[in-house]
Amino acid sequence: MAYFPLFVNLKHKEVLVIGGGSVAFQEMATFLTFEPKITLVAEEVDQNLEVLIGAYSSQVQYVRGKPSLELIQSLDCNPTLVIVTLDDLALNAEIYDYYKEKNVLVEDISSRSRCDFIFPAIIKRGDVVCGISSSGKSPHVSQFIKTLIEGALPQNISEINEHMEEIRRAVRQSISDPAKRSRTLQTIFMRLIEDDNQTSDAEIDGIIADAEL
Repeated sequence: MAYFPLFVNLKHKEVLVIGGGSVAFQEMATFLTFEPKITLVAEEVDQNLEVLIGAYSSQVQYVRGKPSLELIQSLDCNPTLVIVTLDDLALNAEIYDYYKEKNVLVEDISSRSRCDFIFPAIIKRGDVVCGISSSGKSPHVSQFIKTLIEGALPQNISEINEHMEEIRRAVRQSISDPAKRSRTLQTIFMRLIEDDNQTSDAEIDGIIADAEL
């Protein structure tokens, strides 16, 4: 079964992570760059996760305690996403069923059948984000594709993306025809790629002026 790729704004949204081991660390380390509020429930955490909690103390609330359904139910947390990383299969199933009734998406690391979403291999450069997934079948496939994309992306793709946002506004103001706008933006984008984002404002203005004719 293929998973639908969906990019979600997680800024200030609540994410619940249950378990304090290496998997929790890996997922939280990536999540935190997207600025959610994370509640972590674990009896104890490994050293890397402890350092991460300290570095992002304003974003992470650590609830120290042995995970149980009763503890989960008592939390002052209304998560958008729940990540379960426990070895207790029975408890994992209870937590999944509890949040399924609330229509909350859960990723249970111990069971693909209890994964409403899966964590992709991610490339993030500024606001440019690529997510690669094998639908949980093979992390090696995802990592292979990630390596290919990383090798093909310009190092300054984030800066080009920011530049294109400014240019897009200018093009919208100057060119009314949607097809011309699209062609003009494509031409400017390819020029920025070829020139390593060094194309002058005068050259860009010239491309826009020519498109208006």
